[in-house]
Amino acid sequence: MSRVQWIPRVFEWRSKMTVAQLAPVITRKSLENTYRYGGGVISILLSAEQTGGQFSVWESVQKPGSEPPLHIHYTSDETFFVMEGTMRFMVGEAIIEAPAGSVVFAPRGIPHTFKIKSEFVRAITVCTPGGFEVWFRTLGTPAAGFDLPDQVEPFNPADLPRMIELGRKLGTETIRPVEF
Repeated sequence: MSRVQWIPRVFEWRSKMTVAQLAPVITRKSLENTYRYGGGVISILLSAEQTGGQFSVWESVQKPGSEPPLHIHYTSDETFFVMEGTMRFMVGEAIIEAPAGSVVFAPRGIPHTFKIKSEFVRAITVCTPGGFEVWFRTLGTPAAGFDLPDQVEPFNPADLPRMIELGRKLGTETIRPVEF
């Protein structure tokens, strides 16, 4: 089969694929989709509901001390786009320095976390499939503004049962805090 004959068959195959009919969505950061969580500000830019469950996207602005403990997403992948600041990721055994402009992929089933290594960080996270943004909507509080709080909110042990139950529903397990 020549290359010329093969290409039309690829396009023919693609044209027969069925895809969910989704409407185009245009969003931007607003107070209606922004939450305070753990000393950071999370703006949900696209939710699973808006993408047919295919993915979700959020912007996070955080400072040191607001990072998550080591955790695993069993059913979703996370891709982090570091827009401002510097982060250090632990993904499995790998330690990754990620200055602004870096993209870090954390596959499902691999323990991961990050540390903020600058005064603050702004990152865009894509979660595939979507749905994890429910974590921020459920455990966060609606933001009154986009500025970072003066202090990182201390962990409240009373929140732990809710976090564990929500993690089960979302296919996520918290392992432990780690230093790296």
